[in-house]
Amino acid sequence: MRLLLIISLILTSTMMAPAAMRMWRNLEGDRSFQAEYLSSDGARVTLKRRDGRIITMSIRKLHDQDQAWVRSNVAPKDLSADAPPPKGAAFDQLEFGDNRNTVEKKLKASALVTSAGDGIFLGRTGLNGIYKTKATIGGLHCFLFFDWHKSGGLREVTLQTQPVSKAQYVTSLQGNWSELIDLLNKLHGRPVQAAEFPRASELQDGAILGSHLWYTEEGHSVILGTGQEGVGFNVVVRITSERIRPVPIGAPSGTTGGNEPDNPLPKPSDFNP
Repeated sequence: MRLLLIISLILTSTMMAPAAMRMWRNLEGDRSFQAEYLSSDGARVTLKRRDGRIITMSIRKLHDQDQAWVRSNVAPKDLSADAPPPKGAAFDQLEFGDNRNTVEKKLKASALVTSAGDGIFLGRTGLNGIYKTKATIGGLHCFLFFDWHKSGGLREVTLQTQPVSKAQYVTSLQGNWSELIDLLNKLHGRPVQAAEFPRASELQDGAILGSHLWYTEEGHSVILGTGQEGVGFNVVVRITSERIRPVPIGAPSGTTGGNEPDNPLPKPSDFNP
C-alpha cells in the first residue's frame, strides 16, 4: 500500500443523476445561492456551485425547506449496511474499510500524527479531533476527523486546522493552505482543478468551499478548501473514494472538463445577501 504522506480528503458518497440548478438557503433563510445537488451522506450535502467549485454543507445548517428537499429526493444507497465499504489507501497507513480498532492502532503507531487529547475526550468524541499532525503545516497543526460506513469501516478522513476568527482568516490560514497545495502536488502531481484562496465572504456557517482537486493513484478524490463553523474559519482537506470529474472554474453550468466519464465536479456561485 502506498503511504500517503501528510494529507488526505471532501465528498461523500452516492451520486444521483445530474440535477438542475436550484436555489439553496441557509438555516435562517437570509442568504441564498444557486447550486446543483451532487451527493449526500445523510449528514452533509455536496453541491455544485455555479463557478466550478465544490461546496459541502451540513444539512442541519440548511433552511428547513432545503432539508426537506434532501430528505425527499436523496436516498444515499451507500449508507445501507449491505453496501460494500470503499477500499484503498486513505491517509498515512489508514485504508478505507478499516474498522475503528484498526484505525486507532494505526494512529497510535503512526510517525505522522500524535494524540492531541486523552482517554476522557476519546470516550466522549470517539477519534474525532483526538489526533493531529506532529509537524505543523504552514505554521498550523491539522486535526484528524473520521466518517464511518454503516458496516463500521472507514469511509472518509478529514484534516482540518483549528478555527480562527474572520480577522485572522488570511494571515493565519493562507500559509497553511499554500503549503498543503505543495504537499499534495508532491503526492499526486498537478491538481485537475485549481482556484484561488477562497474569500471569507464566499463562506457561510456549515460550509466547506473547495479550491483544489487531485486524484490519487487509486482513483480517489482529494479536495482542499476552507470552511466556516459558527464564527470560526479553518482549512480543510478531505479524501473521498469517489472520483469527481473536474469542471473548469468559471465554465457555464453543464460544461465538463475534458473527456472524463466520471461524476462532475461542482461550481461556486456568489451568495445573495
